[in-house]
Amino acid sequence: MEGLCLYSYVSNKNLYLKKCKEMLLLRFGEKHPTFYVHSFGCQGNIAEGEKIQGILSELGFSKAFDVNFADIVILNTCAIREKAECRVFTHLDNLINLKKVCTNKIIGICGCMVQQEHIKQRIEERFPAVDLLFGPHVIYKLPELLYFALCNKKGIYSNISNKESVQEGLPTLRGSHIKALVPIIYGCNNFCSYCIVPYVKGRERSRSFSAIVDEVKKLVENGYKDITLLGQNVNSYGKDLNVKDGFAKLLYELNKIDGNFRIRFMTSHPKDFSKSLIDVIASCNKVCRHFHLPVQSGCDRILKAMNRKYTVNEYLNILSFPPASAEWV
Repeated sequence: MEGLCLYSYVSNKNLYLKKCKEMLLLRFGEKHPTFYVHSFGCQGNIAEGEKIQGILSELGFSKAFDVNFADIVILNTCAIREKAECRVFTHLDNLINLKKVCTNKIIGICGCMVQQEHIKQRIEERFPAVDLLFGPHVIYKLPELLYFALCNKKGIYSNISNKESVQEGLPTLRGSHIKALVPIIYGCNNFCSYCIVPYVKGRERSRSFSAIVDEVKKLVENGYKDITLLGQNVNSYGKDLNVKDGFAKLLYELNKIDGNFRIRFMTSHPKDFSKSLIDVIASCNKVCRHFHLPVQSGCDRILKAMNRKYTVNEYLNILSFPPASAEWV
């Protein structure tokens, strides 16, 4: 695999779209190439998979609903659960067998698993026929990665980095015309003892306030009715932008958008859960009146060992936040 120094999707969009289309024409002729993207794991991965689909659509691919008939197959992986990793390798075994018959088939592996050096090495050694390896921070470089893979006819690997800035303007091909997943913050700063997320997703990086509001406005204008805001810890939104109560302010602003739609979010961390957030949920008619607040343990010793940064009493104190008039609690 070769490491590349690549540039932003937006600034080089037209250049690499054109180059990729030329190479695809040489490889597939007049046949309309197809893609199949399989996302494992959380809603964040599904949202990233929708961006991968959007980029491939812009490159001229159409969506295949059967992996056997796809010209490019991308497995968007998850590193949180061992079962998900095992499933990826099972799928990869099957894909390699398919490629022996369909030699033009392009295979890509991306997502959290690729961020782990030992997994990357295992894929390189066991599956040399894989054409693309790239982490979740460099999805916007897919046209360039694909172009170089097509040119060199060998695997291209984009260097692991968790310091990439947030990239806006990526096309998205969503899996629904009613429900939409909208990431608002990437990465995590919590470093819970048992969790790999900060090591594969990087540190927290919030999207700009205006970018999120604009995206939700366009979704509502296009008829979407159910918007889910995503983040490993949505309550941390805006901290890296030096905005106090950033998530509560964001919900309040989104609630002012005209239209008949609902706003959901996941997931929250108890250490960052605030009374101002509860007040916004209680007062905003478009924000669904429920939230996920993981307990993890009812023992302070275990919570400390897990590096959860709150105690049992602090968690219970959150339950006193809702106003007495909030009948939904």
